[in-house]
Amino acid sequence: MNRVQKYFNKLQHELIKAAEAQNRYDFETVNLIAPASPTSMKYFSDYHLHNAIAEGLLNNRPYAGAEAFNKIEKIAAKVACQLFSADHANVQPHSVSQANQAVYQALLKNGDKVLAMKFHAGGHLTHGLNINFSGRFFNFKFYGVNSKGFIDYKEIEKIALRVKPKMMVCGASSYPRKIEFVKLKNIADKVGAYLLADLSHPAGLIVTGKFPQPFPYCDVVTFTPDKTLLGPHGGIILCKKELSDQIDKAVHPGVQSSVPLRRIFHTALNLIDAGKPEFRKFINRLLINMKVFEKEFSKYPGLMITGGSDTHLMVLNTYKTFGLKGNEAEKLLEDIGILTNRQVIPNEQFGPYVASGIRLGATWITARGCSANDTRLIAKIILANLENPNDLKLQKKSKQKLSMFLSVKRKNDVWNDEINKKLEI
Repeated sequence: MNRVQKYFNKLQHELIKAAEAQNRYDFETVNLIAPASPTSMKYFSDYHLHNAIAEGLLNNRPYAGAEAFNKIEKIAAKVACQLFSADHANVQPHSVSQANQAVYQALLKNGDKVLAMKFHAGGHLTHGLNINFSGRFFNFKFYGVNSKGFIDYKEIEKIALRVKPKMMVCGASSYPRKIEFVKLKNIADKVGAYLLADLSHPAGLIVTGKFPQPFPYCDVVTFTPDKTLLGPHGGIILCKKELSDQIDKAVHPGVQSSVPLRRIFHTALNLIDAGKPEFRKFINRLLINMKVFEKEFSKYPGLMITGGSDTHLMVLNTYKTFGLKGNEAEKLLEDIGILTNRQVIPNEQFGPYVASGIRLGATWITARGCSANDTRLIAKIILANLENPNDLKLQKKSKQKLSMFLSVKRKNDVWNDEINKKLEI
């Protein structure tokens, strides 16, 4: 064996070891990162072993062999429309960021004005952050939240009437409350703007009636199945009928080329599952667990931004309550086996890589079968450690307690229930 072969064999060995380490880590930690979800194993089944791709739009492919692919994509689009009461769906985007890019390309020209939520108030980086493509190509103006952290719709109207944007964007990555689409639609109509809702986070809540339906108020909706829907990665665009051609052409050939059959199939399967009673039960358990978090964290006034949550996530102001910057709180909890992420808050003073708080959610623990009592235990461990960040004995005891906690096999765990099972159709 020559030196080059030895080098690549060594890299392969290291790669496999790294993957095994990540797998172990996933089972040995409590993941409260809000976008994280332990996707059901059946969406990674061996039902489709091949890596077939197709290019182009439905029924308009540039090469042969796409008849079955068309049927799979049609089913995925049909179910998406049914779940969200939409006229049209495009399930091809590789991510919701790319879905947003396609929507902007379809409905805007470079330099057009867009009104969106500030990043520090909860907005996403594709909603106009100046280091993102969205902020580089379009003229974004921003609205924020009031002193209590809630969206101020009257303030949005004032800004919209002054700015006169061509598009308004709602939806967020860290806003924990419901969004009033009716009010936003009324504002958009007054200024003649399109209304785009990026709803990746609450998508699972929407299809079960636990979050307001965006249609018919929004013109376009984007989301990814890999958060509260517990599905595979990817992006989906929903829109009104009159915008369907513009949206489709912006996806292909606008921002991407081919799409994989395997992912489209798993997306369709996931969307079908989202319409079943079992998924509604999951969302009910998720919201119960969030209320447990809310009750425990409410013992510290001012800790929760907006005082709680209507959704699967919340933001804690750790700096105000415990004197811990977001990155410090994140590291402290990670060391004992609880994953969160540092999070900027309204009127942030430190910036995104330090931040004043942390964001956490209950999607992962609920999908892993955690009950209200389990969630209460996690909340108490979090609070005890945030309150006593230098107590090394407490940290060691907490880590041991969480290790025992994670060793228990639970009902409704999407990993334990599905792993090693064949997909049945």
